[in-house]
Formats: sequence, C-alpha cells, structure tokens
Amino acid sequence: MRAFLALAPDPDTRTVLCRYQRRLAQASWAHHVKWVAETNLHLTIRFLGEVTPAVQADLVSRLEAALSRPGAPGHLELELTEPRWFPPARQPRTLACLVPETPPLMALAALAESSARDAGLAPEEKPFRAHITLGRTRPTLPARPQLDIAPARTRFRADALMLYQSTLTPAGPIYTERQRFPLVGPRQTSDGPTDG
Repeated sequence: MRAFLALAPDPDTRTVLCRYQRRLAQASWAHHVKWVAETNLHLTIRFLGEVTPAVQADLVSRLEAALSRPGAPGHLELELTEPRWFPPARQPRTLACLVPETPPLMALAALAESSARDAGLAPEEKPFRAHITLGRTRPTLPARPQLDIAPARTRFRADALMLYQSTLTPAGPIYTERQRFPLVGPRQTSDGPTDG
C-alpha cells in the first residue's frame, strides 16, 4: 500500500484551516489551485511510498517500541502560521500553513525516519519542512499572488502519530487511518508517601 506518517489537526485547528481555505477559495486566482479536501488536512512527518505488509508490520513494531522508550516525544504543542506560498522561492508548489520546528517535533521526525530506514525503506532525501498543505498549485498559477492575510499564529496540539494509507483515485486521494501511535512520552512514576 501507499502510505505516510502524519499528525492530524485537532478539531479547533481543523476549523481554522478550513476557514482559511474557504476565504482563499474566493480569490480570483483560486481556480489555479487544487484544494486539499478538509478531511485530508494533515502534517506529514514521513512519506513512506509503497510498503508491503511485512514492511508495514516491521515499521509498526519499531514505532511502538521507540515511542514507549524513556525520552520519547510526548504530546506536541505546536503552532501554525497563516497561509503562505511554499516553498517561498520562485514558483511555489503549495499554499500551506507552516509549522515552526520545535525540538520535540524534530525528535519525532528523526524517530520516524530512523524507524522507516530500519524497516528497510530508502532514506528520505528531502529535508523535513513542517507544514500543512491547504492546496497545490497548478502550472497556470500567476506568479505568487498576494494573499492579503494578516500574520497569525494558531495553536496545534497533537496527541498521536498516524499511519495513513493513501489510495489515489480520479477524484483525489483517499486517506485511511491504519494505525495510531499515542504520543504519551516517558512514563511517570509516583514517589509519594504510602500508608503502612
């Protein structure tokens, strides 16, 4: 199956992202953008490509083990910027909300990368750039139209890493959650007094 690892927006964050999409879809250039379905909005941590059942099982086992070790990332408190053209240089490929990279987020990305490699997948060649894509540009897009959206930051809480299956269809991709990995961080122990 074609698969990727990602963080799903919490309900409040998804509402903000959808509001941005609806506003930008009114722009004169909006027909030059292929908008991401609201149910498909996500922050990709690691694209996996085609994986066999054996590789999937191995990857799931490795991620479960890695995320249960002391020092593993717990739930993430992130932020989103307002929509921007991405990448910013020359002709942008997407319209996205960027996610400033925090140490816990980068640790999760590194953990996903090492787990994918150890499961037999090829190393990711592109550097990790955290963002949530709102739409993908068509070649006909006029050069970098003005977005006219004030700078803003939106809180984004992630409690789980997801393994998604991506099924490509003529109407667009369908993403199906195959596995959820809770981000609980290191286990806490209580050293308080006991009776007796």
